[in-house]
Amino acid sequence: MEKFFQKRTLTIYWMVLILHCIFQFYVLPYRAVTKPFLVPLLLLHLMINDTNIGKPHGKSIFYIGLFLAFFGDVLLIVINDTFFLSGMIAFLLMNLVYSTAFFFINKLSIQKIIPFVLSIGILSYLAYWFNGFLGNEMGDYQLPILGYMISLSIMISSSINIITNIDYRPIAINWLIPGTLVFLIENILVALNKFHWGGNKDVYVVIMFTYGLAQYLIVKGIRRVYLQID
Repeated sequence: MEKFFQKRTLTIYWMVLILHCIFQFYVLPYRAVTKPFLVPLLLLHLMINDTNIGKPHGKSIFYIGLFLAFFGDVLLIVINDTFFLSGMIAFLLMNLVYSTAFFFINKLSIQKIIPFVLSIGILSYLAYWFNGFLGNEMGDYQLPILGYMISLSIMISSSINIITNIDYRPIAINWLIPGTLVFLIENILVALNKFHWGGNKDVYVVIMFTYGLAQYLIVKGIRRVYLQID
């Protein structure tokens, strides 16, 4: 059974994700069942292949981030103002925990700080423009969303920082950076759909797919760094 899950967990993950997107498209209540299974499947995939769960610290910290993502998913099964804010806080913390895990892969160095600073600058400009675009449509969410944007910018920039480490550069380019950038796309869609498009159900399908893809890419990158599995 353990060997089965070692080889098939990611296949099951994609099956559940696609099934969830179908349920979301047809607005079926079963989507409340499939959504909470996504992140636990990724966590199971990592832990079942992990011979030393407690070390190194960067990997253990990443596991905490996956738990936070799970809580965020559960909170956002029902989309209303209370649960949306709580879910956003869970994902804000996830962003910061993922960032910490990325910094454990490659510490921020003054000598090689340019990619990090440049990415922070670009993302800050994007956040400023996006905040101006939505403007008053965000209402009381303006401050929480600003905090979330900061945490997301740090996560993306911390993944970009890894390219300065020659050992992990291919993993950053192929998995971690694409994963965090897909997260950026997913979060932009979430904000537009909630505050500008009025909660279009078809957009939620795209949101869930991009979310699932982002988590998958990051987990694959973490697996290559810490578990050294291709």
